[in-house]
Amino acid sequence: LLGSVATFLIRRNANFLVGRSIPEDRLKQIMDVLEQDIMVRSIHDVKATELGADTVRFKAEINFDGREITRRHLSRKETAQLLKEVRDIQTPEELERFLMDHGEQIIDTLGQEVDRIERNIKNKNPEVRHVDLEIL
Repeated sequence: LLGSVATFLIRRNANFLVGRSIPEDRLKQIMDVLEQDIMVRSIHDVKATELGADTVRFKAEINFDGREITRRHLSRKETAQLLKEVRDIQTPEELERFLMDHGEQIIDTLGQEVDRIERNIKNKNPEVRHVDLEIL
């Protein structure tokens, strides 16, 4: 009897154990969040699986728009101060230090944008509990 019950439960829940794909309409809702975001240039290798009742894991590889990421970074800076810093550069070492500092800040901005997009996906799709966005 216990064996029969176990077999029944395994068959009934097998889709959740291996993680079945979510329905197309639910996937489209999640994809719409990405497609409408100005930072996203393209989306690749999308996988969305149900982990259980009302729990979804979403994974995608994202090609971000470098100009938009840089624009976001620059919007947080004082343009006049940046211009002064550029004009004060006298040596190749100073130029390298300036570029390294801003390059690091742009990468930080990219990370913040990934976090923001992941939050947007979860806020607009409460069943999505796990979001994994890979940067291309």
